[in-house]
Amino acid sequence: MSGRPGFFGGFRPGDAPGRDVEFGSGSEAQEGSSFIRLGDPRSGRDDGGFGTASGFDPVWGTLGPPTAQADDPWRGKGDDVEAGPIVDVEIFGDGFQISGQICTGQFPRLSDWMNMQQGFIRVQEASLAHLGHGNLPDPDHQRGTLWVRLNQIVLVAERSVMATNRPGAPVVQKERRKATIVAPGYSLRGSLHVHTYGSMKQFLESPDPHFIPITELTIRWTSDPALVSRFPFALVNREQLISLLDEPATPAGEGSQAEGDNEAELLLHRRWGAA
Repeated sequence: MSGRPGFFGGFRPGDAPGRDVEFGSGSEAQEGSSFIRLGDPRSGRDDGGFGTASGFDPVWGTLGPPTAQADDPWRGKGDDVEAGPIVDVEIFGDGFQISGQICTGQFPRLSDWMNMQQGFIRVQEASLAHLGHGNLPDPDHQRGTLWVRLNQIVLVAERSVMATNRPGAPVVQKERRKATIVAPGYSLRGSLHVHTYGSMKQFLESPDPHFIPITELTIRWTSDPALVSRFPFALVNREQLISLLDEPATPAGEGSQAEGDNEAELLLHRRWGAA
């Protein structure tokens, strides 16, 4: 008897051919069945020897990679550069310096744009520069679009300040406070702008803004104090601050002498940046 067990343990004769064909043991399977055993080297399929059907993509399956449709509402906009102001910047991190441009899109100021970003920021026409010499790009690195992780940036400096017209913008009374900041790889000295009658402690412990504006900035590299750069405006990453020295106010009449001493000191160092 052949076939599979019936309800009472017997065999049903009509089941034999189906079983023989299914497992390739019957006469029909041997003569004309298209059934192919898994792993059969004689399958005759042009699959490159991996046992997969012709046209089967190991990543995308039988459907293949997706194709973009012009009217697809889920279609991404890609990496097209949006219209807006272009700002020439120098980006400083612990052990790296980047020269490039940032498009601020709908924001008229770099500070507003930076404090709205998360993850990575896009720098156009970017190149890795020699530390302390942003105007001398490394010849081994080509210019292009560079994506920089935001939390690894120590500061972003503008090479030249753009005048922005903001009619109707609220005016917040602030006072200028000279400060010296220690950050990974750098010593920074410039002017912070703290709310009038506000405390430095509140200014530092506030979570916003993430990037703090600083003017009249002088940068010195801790690895080589002879390297000095100056910028009219920069944004310092709050999370990268290690220490901050709140300098006392300069008495009247002593400011010009102190500035003259600073200028004399800078003549002894290599200078680069916006004066």
